[in-house]
Amino acid sequence: MSISKRNILLLMLGIGKDETDIDIANGINGITRLQKFLFLLENENYIEKIDDGYQFEAYKAGPYSPTIYDDLEFLENLGLIKSETSGVATEEEAADMDFTFEELMDDEELTDDEIKTPDLYDEKRFRITEDGAAKVKAILQQKEFTPVVDGIRKIKSKFGHYSLDDLLYYVYTKYPDMTTESEIKDHVLRKGRRR
Repeated sequence: MSISKRNILLLMLGIGKDETDIDIANGINGITRLQKFLFLLENENYIEKIDDGYQFEAYKAGPYSPTIYDDLEFLENLGLIKSETSGVATEEEAADMDFTFEELMDDEELTDDEIKTPDLYDEKRFRITEDGAAKVKAILQQKEFTPVVDGIRKIKSKFGHYSLDDLLYYVYTKYPDMTTESEIKDHVLRKGRRR
């Protein structure tokens, strides 16, 4: 039995770092961070490759899959997750991210449509609901999904404390083929990793 991409997304948002932890309170802040976690999950051998996977492509902020947006909307319509505009970065990101969106773009002249691209530092927090937590618990009881659950926990444990800067730097330096369309590549690589 294989696990669906939507269930992987739900698990990514809902499980914590240890075996008994279901994380309703925190979730994941930012679509860019969520995209990169899912990309790393599939590409760093944390899980066996899913048949169709998320099929990431190089885009404006590195690896990107438009299917993630569809799946987030689907899960939200089912009442399994909720999203809210955070308006501010998490404490870790606020402490570590020392540049603004405009600085990221290096004063390039952009149209309003270009500035509103979906994968550039979107500040939404995605969390599971009580119904989502019940679904996560049900998935966790299915032992055939243990390798996927373990892979997600490893991703969250290894990269969960990374600032967005450091996460992007890691992805950009390890997967340069996914940065060919990036509008922030030079800035990310110039910054370097601070850990």
